[in-house]
Amino acid sequence: MGQLAITEVAGMVVTSQCNPVAGVKIVARNSSGKVISETITDSRGQYAVRNFAPDRYQITLDALNSPFKGQTVVSAVGTEGLTVNWMVSQVAPALATAAVGASGTGTPDGCSPEVIGGLMVLGGAAVLLGIIGLSADSDKRRGPVSSPSL
Repeated sequence: MGQLAITEVAGMVVTSQCNPVAGVKIVARNSSGKVISETITDSRGQYAVRNFAPDRYQITLDALNSPFKGQTVVSAVGTEGLTVNWMVSQVAPALATAAVGASGTGTPDGCSPEVIGGLMVLGGAAVLLGIIGLSADSDKRRGPVSSPSL
């Protein structure tokens, strides 16, 4: 019998001024809404949720008691994992960008997403989110990320 594949989602949470955000919760839920893994960002704003099977997951940034707004996105997570970086503010929902592979390094799109209006574009795939985040690194392969249909 083969070994069960496990994966992870890792990344950073920063403000729009590129300051790391400690103490926010990141939660991975399966398609039924069951919490599979959760963690709190460290002093560098970094996190990793681990030890779950590759599948489609809701990834939620819960701002807890911070002044920032949270957000939930949905993405397929393969065996190579996923890096989901977040940019938070006090006036708009968190902006998530994703890349295949769970490096958990770097900052959300170089800390310079361009907010334009009704969609978030990740690697050429447009998904309705309420905002657009275009990366200066548009040549990087992006994972599919979308708002959940609850």
